[in-house]
Amino acid sequence: MFLNLLFFIITISIVVVFHELGHYLAARYYNVRVERFSLGFGKVLFRKTDKHGTEWAVSALPLGGYVKPLAEPPAGATAREAAQAISQKTAWQRFVIFGAGPFFSFLLAIIIYSGMKISGTTEPMPSLAQPEPNTAAYVAGIQGGDSLLAVDGVKVQGWAEARLALLEPLASGATTTLELQTENGVTRNAAIQFPKVTGTLEGVDLMGQAGLALMAPKPRVANVLEGGAGKQAGLRDGDLVLRAGNHEEITIIGLIELIQNSPEETLPLLISRDNTELSLNITPRAEVNENNQTVGKIGVAFSGQYPTLTVRYGIFESVYLATVQTFDTAWFSLKMLGKMVTGQLSWKNISGPIAIADYAGQSAQVGLDKFIEFIALITVSIGVLNLLPIPGLDGGQMVFCLIEMVRKKALSEQVQEKSLMVGYSLLLFLMIFAFVNDIARVL
Repeated sequence: MFLNLLFFIITISIVVVFHELGHYLAARYYNVRVERFSLGFGKVLFRKTDKHGTEWAVSALPLGGYVKPLAEPPAGATAREAAQAISQKTAWQRFVIFGAGPFFSFLLAIIIYSGMKISGTTEPMPSLAQPEPNTAAYVAGIQGGDSLLAVDGVKVQGWAEARLALLEPLASGATTTLELQTENGVTRNAAIQFPKVTGTLEGVDLMGQAGLALMAPKPRVANVLEGGAGKQAGLRDGDLVLRAGNHEEITIIGLIELIQNSPEETLPLLISRDNTELSLNITPRAEVNENNQTVGKIGVAFSGQYPTLTVRYGIFESVYLATVQTFDTAWFSLKMLGKMVTGQLSWKNISGPIAIADYAGQSAQVGLDKFIEFIALITVSIGVLNLLPIPGLDGGQMVFCLIEMVRKKALSEQVQEKSLMVGYSLLLFLMIFAFVNDIARVL
């Protein structure tokens, strides 16, 4: 719990500071005085005022942050001081100031994705397992051992790239063309029709439901215990199990289940040792487990490693691909929001700070690269959220500015105030709804 909170604070701090930095720099560019730059809300824990009169603060509630520009000229202000109020700026200048926050949110994602693509990532090779009957992949004629080369004409290298390219068609229930290469090196195309997605996506494996999964690696002997049935049969560390019993294709889980279900029964194994195939017979010994069940044991530990490759790009290609990935992610978020508005997806998909903290902790436990990638996902979400045309958000303020540019005059203060009341009420409702969803997930 503590680690989840810690990584949540790190995530929100990075994302919020970068977002608000966009507002701050745009305001400074147009000579708007920024009274406060705060990380967090509520009681100020730390503050420092710079030479421009901006108070840099850290506040007690780490759920966001804000930049507070000078709204109106103070009483008795000189012409120079009055010009530093945001209300004295043109509609276009205010539009840029409000839009700079979401722009910087997307910029942070582009920087993160670019860095990951330049440094390179090690990913499993996209070799597909035999699809389960009646899944979309099975109907499309995909065979075990097919390697995925491209999705709708977009080349993919590793499994992570393949999953990313398939995310939108999976969630949209679209028909997608996959370029595949068989184990014999023959290239072909397969059109796959993904099923429509409804309800909540929480805990749903869309890839698995469609029949798309990595081909599991063959079991390799990691350790042979002295005195066990495996040692007696002649197994050695490093042996690769090609076939067990009458199973032509065997996975680690499948092999372990076969051994456990075959106490005192002879199992023929075909193994590969030093590029030579050998046949062995092994008889699992009957033992009683903790559930008082008789199972087979051979005293061997197995391991399996997916074949991997390093996916790396040059600087310019990385920036281009990172930009495409950022805006594809943003567009996907908008489409999912649209599906929730139209009732195609459940509103239970909305997550709040509790869920974000949980995901932050989980991603950090997987590895630093996954945690950084999670930060990129959150900053894209923040950018999309703030661009929504809801009064009280950056997008709503930008709409006010656009209306003013078209009408050549601003909306009345009464209209703006009522719009803000509606906007803040909607945001409060969404915040409460997100908290309720989070609590329901925990329970």
